[in-house]
Amino acid sequence: MPSSWRDHSQSRDEADVVIVGIAARGLAAAARRAGLRAIVLDLFGDEDTRALAVEAIPLRRLGGFRIDPADLAEQLAVHAGPDLPIVLGTGFEQAPEMVDELAARFRLVGNGSATIARLKQPLAFAGLLAGLGIAHPRVFPERAPDGVRTLEKRIGGSGGCHVRPADAVGGSDRYLQEFVEGRTVSALFLGDGSEARLLGFSEQWSAPTPDAPFRYGGAAGPILLDPAIGQDVAAALGRLVAATGLVGLASADLVLHPPGWSLIEVNPRPGATLDVFDRPPLPPLLDLHFDACAGTLPDLPPLLPGEGVEVRAAGILYAPAFIEMRLDALPGWVADRPPQGTRIEAGEPVCTVLAAGHDLTEARAQLARRMDRIWRELSTASRKAAE
Repeated sequence: MPSSWRDHSQSRDEADVVIVGIAARGLAAAARRAGLRAIVLDLFGDEDTRALAVEAIPLRRLGGFRIDPADLAEQLAVHAGPDLPIVLGTGFEQAPEMVDELAARFRLVGNGSATIARLKQPLAFAGLLAGLGIAHPRVFPERAPDGVRTLEKRIGGSGGCHVRPADAVGGSDRYLQEFVEGRTVSALFLGDGSEARLLGFSEQWSAPTPDAPFRYGGAAGPILLDPAIGQDVAAALGRLVAATGLVGLASADLVLHPPGWSLIEVNPRPGATLDVFDRPPLPPLLDLHFDACAGTLPDLPPLLPGEGVEVRAAGILYAPAFIEMRLDALPGWVADRPPQGTRIEAGEPVCTVLAAGHDLTEARAQLARRMDRIWRELSTASRKAAE
């Protein structure tokens, strides 16, 4: 059985919240900023996750970065009990039944399986959006009509590695979504079950490979959109929250295209843009998540770039080749820090790189320089250790 990296005999008494996800460092940092002491359960056990947590518990990993549900339930029974609030990150959209099982035994703060299923079952979600008058790409359960460009996606998938061009599905857990050309952005928002509060927009990009042309690469924000589009998106999110009962912190992936925008998907949980937005002038986002789940939304306007508001960028560094983690000192702008000796295969995520600038162009340029620098230093250290 997996074991923790430290004695856990007192951790439950010391903790305020339990955080669970495939990679939970971002939520652990959000808990620290909110003044909460967190027990963290994830697959990676990165050094900064362990430093942020009261206790860090490694979870058993199944194929494809999936959490073993039996191991998770056992670990939560030991480390969380029925009273500590639990916040779920990535790893649960494709298994709403797991959320049901956890909710029956533990105190979950976030969306239940019914809401997740309404947002993550493609045909039902497309029908919901059509009924709400929200622009969206068409979806097809088996094969694309002639002349329609489509992408194959895994139901409940995240991270973009599961997305590829196709005109027919390759399995029962897949579907086709019409490809929409345009600028990819994300809207960070809160729901209280009946209303939504838009917090800000970020730009997203891919880190493509031949087998995964839409693999998630990173995000930067806040960004400024046409005010009319911002108002339209905010109104649409309000209708969506009222229809689904969504609560807490969530994000909506959009594609901007003349003459408007399309809603691609909704992630009903705190996500990757915590690294972008969980900074002043916004209050701690995990506090806002708890309040929204309890029915209270903040009186906040959407965050915009400008005086006193930097644009922040967070990019995922994927290993171009195999390395072993041998770099002793990592810069302060590196997050998700693998422990010394970690073996990272080509194509796997190495770490998250952070950057900032006065505007989007400056922030992304600094990010690109830092990603190039840290890979050179990591690969050099790995080669020297192997000599």
